[in-house]
Formats: sequence, structure tokens, C-alpha cells
Amino acid sequence: MSTVVMRKLEIVALKRDIDAVLECIGHAGCFQITDAGDAASKDGGESRYRASLDTLEELRRSLDLKYPEGISEGTHLPGLNEEAALEEMCARSGRIDQELQVNAERAAKLREALEEARVFAGMELPFHDLDRLAFLALRIGRVDPEELPAMRLSLGEKAVVIAVGEKGDIVAVTARKDCAALDSELTRAGFLPRRFSPDFKGLPSELPSVLDRSLAVLDAKRASLEREKAELREELVQPWSILAASFAVAYSIDDSLHSLACSTQTCCLEGWAPRDEVGRLAESIAARTFGRVAMRSFSPEELESVSSGDEEVPVLLKRRSFVSSFERMVLSFGTPRYGSIDPTPFVGVFFVLFFAIMFGDLGQGFLIFACSLAMRFGLVPKLAKWKAFAPIGIACGIGSMMMGFLTGSFFTYETAAPILSLMPDGGSGKTLVFFGATLALGVVVNSTGLIINVVDKIRAGKVGEALFAKTGMAGGLFFWWAVSMGVRAILGSRPAWFDVIGLGLPILGLVFEDRLVTLIEGRSGGHQGSEDGSDKAGFFATAVKGFVAVLESVSYFLSNSLSFLRVGAFALSHVVLSFIVFTMGDMVRHRSAAGLVWQLLIVLFGNAIILFLEGLIVAVQIVRLEYYEFLSKFLTETGSPFVPFKFQFHKEQS
Repeated sequence: MSTVVMRKLEIVALKRDIDAVLECIGHAGCFQITDAGDAASKDGGESRYRASLDTLEELRRSLDLKYPEGISEGTHLPGLNEEAALEEMCARSGRIDQELQVNAERAAKLREALEEARVFAGMELPFHDLDRLAFLALRIGRVDPEELPAMRLSLGEKAVVIAVGEKGDIVAVTARKDCAALDSELTRAGFLPRRFSPDFKGLPSELPSVLDRSLAVLDAKRASLEREKAELREELVQPWSILAASFAVAYSIDDSLHSLACSTQTCCLEGWAPRDEVGRLAESIAARTFGRVAMRSFSPEELESVSSGDEEVPVLLKRRSFVSSFERMVLSFGTPRYGSIDPTPFVGVFFVLFFAIMFGDLGQGFLIFACSLAMRFGLVPKLAKWKAFAPIGIACGIGSMMMGFLTGSFFTYETAAPILSLMPDGGSGKTLVFFGATLALGVVVNSTGLIINVVDKIRAGKVGEALFAKTGMAGGLFFWWAVSMGVRAILGSRPAWFDVIGLGLPILGLVFEDRLVTLIEGRSGGHQGSEDGSDKAGFFATAVKGFVAVLESVSYFLSNSLSFLRVGAFALSHVVLSFIVFTMGDMVRHRSAAGLVWQLLIVLFGNAIILFLEGLIVAVQIVRLEYYEFLSKFLTETGSPFVPFKFQFHKEQS
């Protein structure tokens, strides 16, 4: 149950082959790159693919595309074909975006002109005076139809020129600040303004309808462009995903190159890999580079940097279908040190056991099981991101159903003949026995943590701490003997003379922990003599420290054990809440004609509260027990997690 055995690899490859080497490593996903060489020899500089990465991101935003879930095995570095395909995609998308932008700007000007036309249409003022009052400038007249394309091209976004009919009649709209540019271009094109009589008031009657028709044309064009863009998106989803994966490989490789030690001809790559993956990785790299690579493998024991503590071996926990679901819970508390016992299997078993005891219900357990199963097979898309936790829900659901079968609880309804009844209706005897069982479970959990700590300390060469620490053999023997005395007292036995030895020896180990650790490990302990060379002050300090250590151990193990009473308390509260739900339902059933409906609503609502609220509280309490009563006994020195080199998408601008 130890962590995965690791090997340190040193890979030397030709500089022309380093891209291929990194490509193999990235696809393998089992190699953690470490720093190699000094800063002066490292390859640096801007990414070779920066422009393409920016283009790729621009295209993603334009078409609202999503990065793929992962990078397939066959993905390779981009070449000239990929660069050309990306440029062609961006050009097609850019054309549509440009036309949409021009359309939007023209439509905005026309809408402003239409609003002003409707405002000033009924005003009894001469047309020329209205033109001076408006925020937009309107020009109505005639030009040669052949001049329209050149005029529109020259004005660009400064004005909107609308052709009215086929004889050159136009309506030109521009902002007041661009009025001079419009007038200059109209003069060049030979514009003949429409003459209005001096007594003409308001605006020309045909102006609003002309603007409405022009807006309708622009709206139709916009809809057509949006359909074209949607079709382009559907067309490019798959090709873009392939390109995104290819450039992700390039981005990751370029990013890693900056941390390698390189000469003019070669590059040196160092890192860690699981022992079982070294052979497969070496074969893949050799095949990809046609053997132009040198590789050496070292065990951690062979490395002076590891022995001196200058380098830490990364930790990888073994992959197991069910157990690995609890890996995040362990890592959120701390990463076990390399070579220590992997606590994940114990955490998984204890979690499911605690949940089953505290939340035992056949019906509610089935709902948890069914929902987790649906999550596991992707039947609920919105819960897809929680798929990794589905095995936990499946196991907890099964455990809850089993406990519910024993207690006879089905959606909080207690059957007539439960195998294990927690309700103290016939006295408190059964309840006390149940709470005693939870205390026994606490002894098992505490003992497991102590044993793991002793084994880990011995493996780390800290034999003194393994034997005499509070969480070592001395503390464990003290705890186990005290538990045995408690059990014998419950059975009617009195303390005996050998209890003095059974408790005395561990207590002596706790009292003189520092001296004994110093004696065994040869390290400097906390013991110091007095200034005059005598040992009186040192003995007194040791005695006081020993007394405090014993008192702390008693408090520590007592609180750790009593903490497991909460398992029984929550199990009992679950039963009581179930009893309250059905009692309330029975109370309202005979009060009115709709009593049966009210009873059904109370039962449904009560089950929902118990399922979600109490289920959440139970899960939080279990995590608390796992952290403070189990993991805290041995996971006091954390290691460094194994982070393999993997291809990643360039999302800096997302």
C-alpha cells in the first residue's frame, strides 16, 4: 500500500530531436520534468508559435468555440499545412466579422436618422432650420449612379448613402462631425441637392419610409451574415479542435524548452517517472528519435541530492478504480511523503462505513446510488464535472441501503420488524450498546492511524520517534492497555498488578521520549544540564515535560475516542428526524378532507430535507473525523505531489 516507486531519469538528446522527445513525454503523461543545468545554458526567448496561438484564440472567440476535453494520442506538432489552414479559417471568419461590424455601424446611423426624422416630422419649421438643429446631417439630392460605388468607398464608415430609385436620387446620413467630409465627397461626385421651396416645413414625407426600407435591407443582410457565421462554426468545429490540440502540443513543448539545459548541439532533460513506466517511455523515445538518445535511470537511494534532503522525490498514489476517488480528500489534507503508506484505501473504507452508519435508509440510499450511477455513465450532463466522485456516491448509497435494511428504514418510514432498532422505545440498553460500538469503531480508526505512523517513521529512519512518541508505539501501547482496562471494567473485572506494568512502561517511554530518541537516533534531544554541570535542572525539566506529555496523551486519546460518539449521535438523529416526519404526517392526516395530501407533502418535504441537508452535514462530519482523528496521526510531514508534463491549451487570453 505504499506510494508508487519512482525513478530519476536523465535524457540527453540532439537539439533537433528535443521536440520529438518532449512530444513522446507529453503523450505518455508519466514524466515530471525537473530543472536541469544553470540559467546561462537554458534555452529562452519568445514562443515560436506566439502569432499562431493568438490567431487561434482570436478564431475561438469569434466563433464561440470550445477547447477539446483532451489531446488524443495521434496529435502532432503543427507544420506548414496547419499554419495555412489556420490562416484560411481566420480569413473566412474575419470577413464575416468585418461585414457584420460595417452592417452594425450603418444600421446604427440609420436608426438615429429615423428617430430624428420621426421627431422633426411634425414640427412647423423650415427644412433648413431643422437640418441645423439635428444631431445628424441629412443630404437629399441626386448624383450620377456610376459615382455611388466610389463615393461609398471614399466615405467608408463616415456616412451612409442610400440610393432611392434608379435615377441617382440619394439620401446621405452622417454625424455632424463628419459633415465636412460628406459635403466634400458630394461636391466631387457632382451632387445636385434637392430644392425645397422657402415655405416648405418639416421633413420630406418619403424620408422615414426610405430609412425604414434601408434598415430592413441591413437587417436582412445581418441575419444572412449570422447564418453564414453559424454554418461556418459548424463546419470548423472539428478542424479547429484538431488545430487547437496540435498547437497545444507546440505551446507546451515551447514552454518546457525554456527550462532545459542546452548546448549548441544537445539538450539535457531530467525528471521523475514511475518505475513501471520507465521501460515503455524509453522504447517510445528511442523509436521516435531512431535511437539518437541517451538515457540513464537512478533509484532515489542512489542520489546524493535525495539523501541530503536537497531534492524531494515526487509522490504518486496508486490508481485504483474505487479507492482513487478519495485521493482528493487525502491530498487536500496533505501529500504523503515518498515511500510512506498510502492512506487512501483506509480513508475510503472508513468514509463509506461512517456514512452507512450515520445515514442508513433503504430508500434514500437507493436515490444516492441511482443518482451516482447516472453521474458515472454521463446520463446527467450538468453533473459531468463531478463524474470522478461518482464511485463514492455509489459505495455510500449501497452502504446506506444495507444499514437501512438492518434498521428497517425506507424513506424515513420504519418497518414493523427492524433487525437493528435504534429507537430507545424499550429502554436505553440497545442505544448504549450502539454507542459502545461506535466507540469501538473509534478505537479501530485510532489504532490504524497509530500503526501507519509507526511504520512510516521506521521507513523514514526515525526509529526513536516510532517507538517513544505520543503517536508511536509508546502512545499506542498506553492507549490499547487503557482500552483493555476499560473493557475489563465493563465486564466486571478489577484492575490487577500487571496493569501497573502495562501502563507504566509506555508512560516511562512518553516521559523520557527526548532522552530515548537521542539515545537511539543519536540526535540532540531537548534535555539540557544546569549551568554548574549538574543534571538537577535537566531532570526537573524532564519530569515536568514528562508529566505534561502523559497528561496530553490522556487528553489526546480520550478526545479522539469520544469524538466517534458523533457517529452514533448522527445515526440516532437520523432515526429521530424520520420519526418526527411521519408523526407530523399522521397528525395532519385526519384533520381535514385533504389530510392525505398534506401527509404526502410533509413526507416528501421531510425526506428532501433529510436527504440533502442531513446528508451534507453527515459528509462534513465524516471528513472532520477522517482529518483530525485519522490522518493527523501520521500525515504530519507532507511530500511533493507528482505533476507530470502534459500538453495544455494556451488560454492566457481566454
